[in-house]
Amino acid sequence: MSLLPAGSRLGRFQIASVLGQGAMGVVYLANDPEIGRPVAIKTIRPESVGGETPQEIEARFLREAKLAGRLQHPNIVTIYDVAREGGVCFIAMEHVDGKPLTRYIGGADALPLAAKIGVVRQVAEALGHAHERGVLHRDVKPGNILVGRDGRVKVTDFGIGKFTEASTSNLTRAGHMIGSPAYMSPEQVKGEKLDGRSDLFSLGVVLYELLTGARPFPGESITTLVYQILHTEPRDPLEWNASLPVATRAVIARLLAKSPDRRPADAREFLSELAKIETIQRESEMTRRALAEPLAAAATVRTRGTPPPAGTGAPPSPSAPPPPRRSGVPVIVALLAVLAGVAIWIARQKREEPSIAAVPPPAMRPTEAPLPTAAPSPAPLPTAEPPLPTAPPAAVPPAPAAAPAEAAPTPRPRPSPRRRPTAAAGSEPPVQAAAAPASANAPAAGAAKPERVDARYATRRAVRFTSSPQQARLYLDGRYIGIADDWDNRGGGKELEPGPGAHFVRMELPGYASRTLEIDVTPDADKDSPSIDDELDRRERAAYDSLPAPYDRTTGAVEFAVEPPSATVTENGRELGPASGFGPSSPLRLSGPAVHDLVIATSGYRPRLVRILVAPNAGKDRAQVKLALKAD
Repeated sequence: MSLLPAGSRLGRFQIASVLGQGAMGVVYLANDPEIGRPVAIKTIRPESVGGETPQEIEARFLREAKLAGRLQHPNIVTIYDVAREGGVCFIAMEHVDGKPLTRYIGGADALPLAAKIGVVRQVAEALGHAHERGVLHRDVKPGNILVGRDGRVKVTDFGIGKFTEASTSNLTRAGHMIGSPAYMSPEQVKGEKLDGRSDLFSLGVVLYELLTGARPFPGESITTLVYQILHTEPRDPLEWNASLPVATRAVIARLLAKSPDRRPADAREFLSELAKIETIQRESEMTRRALAEPLAAAATVRTRGTPPPAGTGAPPSPSAPPPPRRSGVPVIVALLAVLAGVAIWIARQKREEPSIAAVPPPAMRPTEAPLPTAAPSPAPLPTAEPPLPTAPPAAVPPAPAAAPAEAAPTPRPRPSPRRRPTAAAGSEPPVQAAAAPASANAPAAGAAKPERVDARYATRRAVRFTSSPQQARLYLDGRYIGIADDWDNRGGGKELEPGPGAHFVRMELPGYASRTLEIDVTPDADKDSPSIDDELDRRERAAYDSLPAPYDRTTGAVEFAVEPPSATVTENGRELGPASGFGPSSPLRLSGPAVHDLVIATSGYRPRLVRILVAPNAGKDRAQVKLALKAD
């Protein structure tokens, strides 16, 4: 599409200059002579979108743009006219004197936290207005969010996302991708039916990028990016920015949940999640200021009460009355009061702060293969290998400690878990669910007490999951550790050794009612390694990806011999480094007990998923991954 020269006309609008160009067309600054105001004119290139004739695309574009033109909200760019002139489709819209949000992500123009939350809040209000009127955006990204000089945020291109939906459903046509894949929701990537929760997921991606300066789903290729959106969890935002309120972790986990049912249902709930971050930030700022004021006052008193150094001036006149002595008692009392307030606030934060174990896990959609959320060591260790870590890093977004409300209807009473009629030859008989009340053991670190426990078990060391279904996903103290089949002590699996104390295991799978088990590791138990034979009750038929047995097992170290040498190792969307860098002298170290799903990928080759089981009784001190990627 050739550029229109300055002074030319498009409809009644007179072109002044070019504001920008994109894959879909050109944006001009123009003048509306009828009322003498500047407008932005966006022209469309229908030939740039495959799958439909230009006439079909133009008709659908005009219809959607007219629908978006009905939106009237202070945070939505107003559409003045939609038309076709001389073979060119265009939209005349409000001209915003400002910059796109992309200018404020990282770098020198980065906004303070309160301003970042304020921007996202205004966008959420705009989306809520549109969703209530049946209009979806479908392309929420920083480039479509304008920040005016007065601080007001304007969302543009409403409804235009549907213009490219025919192409984004298949993601690639003619070797390229149309749209903004980095901000797409899982259901949008799959080409499924969309609702407002898809737009809110995209806004959650924008929030993550604003707060951390990094995208939650990075990827240099479409294959890698799509895999991460569908199967991996974002890196803990506090790892990127430690100054963020701790509530950010739980908020991001919910906003970027894979299943729409786990996300806020509408913009109102989205704003409630934002308020959790805002509240803690305000309280923290108020406490800082309250503490700073008496400290400054105390410094002033000390300064006034200190005699001037010798030689700095003449002594005070004998006739002048001495300055009154100021008592430090009021200042000390004020300091004590503020410190007491800080202590109370910190105590409340510890009670209210959502622990990692309380963060809702991303729901598993039928076509998703969930990855473990336990992140490995951030970098390969030097040649002199330190001992294996005994606990996973804290930056893990895990499963909830309590059964969610959707687990209703109330499960039928179960006096004890179902038992298989016979045990495998040579194995210990299954342990019976403990009839005693709650364990006397103290909960293990990070093991938040759930509201409901369906069964209790006692063991001296480990447990084996011979549960049904074998693909039931397991969360140990809120941390995803794999499936039941990984911990059955056969076929490549191992026993699960959770460590001393009381632990809580949540079992869940799409289509089944979840169960929460308490496992007490105590020397007083009767069994050294009992079998947990619980069976999940089927509620409905739901498809899910069947996860294979682990590729290899280890106590923590992993060596790689991968072709091509350029292949990199990624977990949970976080690049760990080139596979060639994790050799015999510098293996990758992973935490456990857990099953780590590592993605090995490079440009031009199909990515490969490798499951590594890490357990203290794995039987070998390092796993070896030897494979060659197939050309894409």
